[in-house]
Amino acid sequence: MKGFVNPYNFIKFPSKKAKAYTDEDRHTGVIEYTITTKTPLFIPNSSSDSAFKISKKVNDHKSYDFFSYTELDPTKTYNGKYHIPVIPGSEIRGVVRNVYETLTNSCMGLLNADEYPVKRSMEMFKPGLMYKDKEGNFALYKAESWKIGSIESKEKGSVPKGFENYPNGTKVYYKEPLRINRFDAKPIEKYSMKQEKYPEEGYLIKWGMGVKKAHYHVFSLKEKMNLRNKNAGIHFSKDDIERKLLRVVDYYLAEPGLTNANKAAYEEYKRDVEAFLKGKENSYFPVNYSSPSSGIYYLAPAVYTKEVSDNNIGKLAGEFAPCEKDYCPACDLFGYVGKNNESCKGSKIRFTDMYVSEEKEAESYYMQDCITIQTLGTPKLGNTEFYLRQPMGATFWNYDYYIRDKELTLSNGILRGRKYYWHHQKVNLPKDVEATKLNKTIRPVKADESFNGKLYFEDISEKQLNQLMWILNSGSEGLGLKLGGAKPLGFGSVSCKVEKVIERSIVVSGGKINYLMNEIPMDGVSYENAEFGRIVKSEFYKIAGLKSVPEDVEITYPKEKSQKGKPLTEGYKWFANNHATVSGKTMAKGRKDVKIKEVLPDILQKDFSMEYNSEIYSKKPENNYNNSKGNSGRNSRNYPSRNRNGKY
Repeated sequence: MKGFVNPYNFIKFPSKKAKAYTDEDRHTGVIEYTITTKTPLFIPNSSSDSAFKISKKVNDHKSYDFFSYTELDPTKTYNGKYHIPVIPGSEIRGVVRNVYETLTNSCMGLLNADEYPVKRSMEMFKPGLMYKDKEGNFALYKAESWKIGSIESKEKGSVPKGFENYPNGTKVYYKEPLRINRFDAKPIEKYSMKQEKYPEEGYLIKWGMGVKKAHYHVFSLKEKMNLRNKNAGIHFSKDDIERKLLRVVDYYLAEPGLTNANKAAYEEYKRDVEAFLKGKENSYFPVNYSSPSSGIYYLAPAVYTKEVSDNNIGKLAGEFAPCEKDYCPACDLFGYVGKNNESCKGSKIRFTDMYVSEEKEAESYYMQDCITIQTLGTPKLGNTEFYLRQPMGATFWNYDYYIRDKELTLSNGILRGRKYYWHHQKVNLPKDVEATKLNKTIRPVKADESFNGKLYFEDISEKQLNQLMWILNSGSEGLGLKLGGAKPLGFGSVSCKVEKVIERSIVVSGGKINYLMNEIPMDGVSYENAEFGRIVKSEFYKIAGLKSVPEDVEITYPKEKSQKGKPLTEGYKWFANNHATVSGKTMAKGRKDVKIKEVLPDILQKDFSMEYNSEIYSKKPENNYNNSKGNSGRNSRNYPSRNRNGKY
């Protein structure tokens, strides 16, 4: 293989979602099964998030013991104190349902359907003013941006005295400065909050989000508007503004490594937006906007920023979004709650908690007392080279459009499918990982420990029974399931084996009801006669195979060559280097000039690995397409020279 294997990949959707089965035969009983850990396993005991004493105390660092029936005291620590591990039934139920959905061409029951993905853009957003009329309607108008402050200031970007106390959107009166040319102008030097002093008016926006120094600007209407013309401007609903603008702010606030100053600036802007939305009529608020094509607009607080998709994940998933009607085989078996709680159906199966197969000293179940693991983040849907299929010939694409031959085409992104994690044959856990507020300390169960559990079923068909039996016996074919947390690091690979299947039948004889318990043989239960989907089989067998990834191949999130075999740090660098420019220039001139170099290989590719890239990453913000460290707001270095002094 040429390099590393990304921890996850996707099983493609079939052409059509299956409908619930109509078989009329009914079976009730229990499946007794065993799982054996192939790699360390971790499921948290959430009764305490400070279970262990860390040698170097770090604020907000969380530590968890493995799940057990012991209620932990949050005021105490449990180093050297052990409890018998238990696997909650809900944990194994979720994993089995996910596999069942995949193999029966069902919906994705746990999909976050209402999420709108966010993608970094290299397009330069334009200044705008959002207007709220007396009826509470909103419209966006083009604006001009003027830097405010003394041009003689020794320190560029200094904040005018006292302005830090004014909220974003404050009206400012000023005298228009001298224009050097039609693109450039000196900063505003004469300004006031009192109307009688100066003839021009605009609205304050306080740059400081994602940059070291604050830069205050005034947005003014580019063209004088007739307020009686209700068709003027670009109309937005309140929900649109909250989704398009506040979602971007929330995204930045959730980024790791955000400085306190930047956090405060984003929080202030968010408060000011919310106050504007709730505030008086005939008012304005400064925003930035971009329109890649007619009818689609993005809003943001900054100029080089991120775009919130017009499409949520549920829309992009199509019929594979959680069922609202025409229920699928998985919803029929595991139960569902319909849209707006208008309908519901109870589950036909119940998973018990799983208990250790062998009773021994509690300490012996664990690989060590506790271990601090590498930082794991949330899914980065903005990495479209992983989460979306590449449109043919496209150089850049997101959830709303793609670009081919520098032409932009509006098109809904195509989701790659259902997310699965590869199995590690060997888990290399770095020692002495430093505890931070971003990672966790945990106590995992070691490999080769077994747990017993039961699955009770009631009134299911023979087909459904065979399907459950096959999944819970998939270890016999060298396949594994992924359970618990820290999956990208190799945790949670388990092998399943059915020990016994007992069917209960009711016989009435001599006026008495008798319960008969008959053991059902496992012989003959195969993937094919369980009637699973044929199209997904090859991909599932590949990614569920316990030995699909060679032992000497590193399974890791994307890395630089210098990081090979080491704990991942600054993972955003690979994604930054995975973007080039179509023009060949260092800095992309807008979204049409960006080129994505490498995409996630399909599961069935002979070589499904990816290349470590070399360290060509530039620390300049303009080259940082996916910087996760918070340097994503407006920065004077992001701009052509004509923008550094005045108008843009």
